[in-house]
Amino acid sequence: MRRNSENAQVQLQAKVEMAGNAERMAPLLLRPTKFTQIAAMTTACNIPIRTPVEDTVYIPCFAYALRRSRRSIIFLILFLAAGVATASARSRSEISQLFEKYKVKEGIVKPPKGLLKYPYLVPSGPYFQLFDWDSYFMGVALSYDGDGESLANSVKDFLSFVGENANETGYVPREIAPDGLWALPEMCKPFLAQAAYRASLTIGSVEWLRPWYKKLAETLQFWKNTRRAPDGFFLWFNGVESGVDNNPAVTDKPAQVTEGVDLQCYIYREYRAMSLLAGKLGNSEDEAMYASKADALRAKIRDDMWSETEGTFLNIDARTGKQIHILTWTDFVPLWAGVATTAQAQKMIESHILNPQEFWARYGIRTLSPYEALYDPHHGYWRGPVWVISNYLIMHGLMNYGYTKQARELAGKTQELLVHDLQTTGGMNECYNPDDGTPLAGGHFVSWDLLGEHIVEEAEKGLDPTALNPIK
Repeated sequence: MRRNSENAQVQLQAKVEMAGNAERMAPLLLRPTKFTQIAAMTTACNIPIRTPVEDTVYIPCFAYALRRSRRSIIFLILFLAAGVATASARSRSEISQLFEKYKVKEGIVKPPKGLLKYPYLVPSGPYFQLFDWDSYFMGVALSYDGDGESLANSVKDFLSFVGENANETGYVPREIAPDGLWALPEMCKPFLAQAAYRASLTIGSVEWLRPWYKKLAETLQFWKNTRRAPDGFFLWFNGVESGVDNNPAVTDKPAQVTEGVDLQCYIYREYRAMSLLAGKLGNSEDEAMYASKADALRAKIRDDMWSETEGTFLNIDARTGKQIHILTWTDFVPLWAGVATTAQAQKMIESHILNPQEFWARYGIRTLSPYEALYDPHHGYWRGPVWVISNYLIMHGLMNYGYTKQARELAGKTQELLVHDLQTTGGMNECYNPDDGTPLAGGHFVSWDLLGEHIVEEAEKGLDPTALNPIK
């Protein structure tokens, strides 16, 4: 994540595989059974329940939101009366107790200092820098504690840089320290609109964003003006900028030549988040514009990044227009984003994700296929080891397309991994051996590992705190 990528990156080029007449349907938000038409939660503010799009329910703090169904109400009464204590409930309690015992969340919000004028999130106590997607996913996890201010303030710190010190409109570095700007010229990953949306849900208001909205919009202009390839897709500068530092499917030298599947999906979600935020702020013109951009990008990803031969989406080398035939976990981000069609999702999930010879391991999702020459489950960093963030996104991707049983299994594996690490070492790590769970890097790491506290609950109840739906 923050390591320098290896200088030598392997690039494999092959013909562009077209998806043909890909089905163009809205992303699924899912199918509760008739006995899960209730939603009960007493922890988080405004966590969306995974239901059909038109029936999305937001749950306020310490309240129940019940679908209008007599059977549902009866079921709820019987469930509570039975006092059922499932293994997963015990596990959730156990990991929360371990978080408290080892003070996992202590020190992850730093006070204003130097260039950072607002309190900001850091990946763990020893860190003093503000990081892009770490902040977003930490904010997602902290929404269960009712803390939206920490994420909102982190967004303000990033946006404070836009237009003040940058040479390019909308540029903001992916990493900012109190005493200087780091990682130049790498761009902040496109998560700021999603972060602003999540913070607004948790806070219960979008008004805090009004004076920052223009700068937020400019960050998307940066991608359009400086990082767009001739074919219309967006470009990663290098692997480190992508967050998957040594991803063999992203080229470092020369820089800015890889059209990442993950990047297109992140920008798709940024467009959706911007549309929702604009609508809530009363800007109907921007609301429609960003919704249109999102729809167009989703269709283009489905059509032009899909390989029917490989049965997955693939990065593209902008120099040749050809797909990069390397199977990595970032190929599956369209499942989390709701970009894949039903047919595409089924093929990816059943051919690759659930295949124990490829990505489905004892402790979660391998980050690179074992069939790739650079696969290294022991020292590979993003080339094989399991990460909580990839497990989390793919878990929700499985939920999005109806693979509920497998999503719950993956959630359980992830939480088990973190519980064992906390019990053994008193902390959590960046990544783990996919087969035996051995911690491999970044001891006493927090960041998105916080998502493990509620991952089982989300899989069981159909909750998705990253969902992008109209703000109530």
